[in-house]
Amino acid sequence: MPNDYPNVQSPSGCEESTEDPSIRTEFESGIVQTRARFTRARRTWRLSWEYMNGADYRTLRSFYDQKRGGAVSFSWTHPAEGIVFNVRFKGEIKGASQSHDYYNVTVTLEQV
Repeated sequence: MPNDYPNVQSPSGCEESTEDPSIRTEFESGIVQTRARFTRARRTWRLSWEYMNGADYRTLRSFYDQKRGGAVSFSWTHPAEGIVFNVRFKGEIKGASQSHDYYNVTVTLEQV
C-alpha cells in the first residue's frame, strides 16, 4: 500500500516521548494555574539505525521524498508494540555513510 511506511530493516533504537498537553501560567503571587490545551497527548518516536544497508536507506529516502517530508501522513507499525499509528515525518532524515554501503540513520516520526 503506497501510504504505508516502507518495509525496511527494524531500527536498532526507538526513543519515545509524549508531549505535555497542558498550558501552565505562573502568577506573581506564586500561584500556578494549569489547564488542558489539547484533548490528547501526541507521541513522538526517534528511530535510529547504526548500520542500515544502502538499499533500505535509499528506500527510506525515496519514501521521505514522496511524502514531501512531513507534509503527508502515513501508517506506521510500532516495532515493539505492533500497534499501527497515523504519523508524519518530523524534521529531516539524518544519514551518515559508514562503510561498504551502510549508513547511520535517524528519523523522527510524530503522531497525527
